[in-house]
Amino acid sequence: MIENRKEYYRKCKCGRDHENKFIRGMFKYSDEHETAFCLAMLEHQSKRHIWLSFITGEWPNTNHKDCAVTCHIYTTDKGRVFTIQNGEDSPFVKDDIFDCYQVTREQVLAVNGAKEWFIDTYLSLFKTDDKIGSYLVTEDT
Repeated sequence: MIENRKEYYRKCKCGRDHENKFIRGMFKYSDEHETAFCLAMLEHQSKRHIWLSFITGEWPNTNHKDCAVTCHIYTTDKGRVFTIQNGEDSPFVKDDIFDCYQVTREQVLAVNGAKEWFIDTYLSLFKTDDKIGSYLVTEDT
């Protein structure tokens, strides 16, 4: 379930004259767990892709209480691609991710089970919200 969902638009960083859609909210991904998130739906050169950050609270070995882990999701001829990314490479500004520390790719991958949690949680979010889940699927329409 998604609570406190907020959608907004912001001019793309690419320099072209178009806006990207952003969605923020609180995602309850199990009976005992929830996470704030920020998601950007981008389209460049007729290709759609999604950037997604989950706000995790403290992340191991970062010395920060409020952290954001970030991924980039897009499709190729072979299917959907999920990559954990450095948050600084994302389209998010500090306000989008609640001014959290942006965990690096290496810091995420250094934690046992983190990649699996990330994949499971993003897939659950895509199943929970039809607009998010179908964004990459309907790129040819």
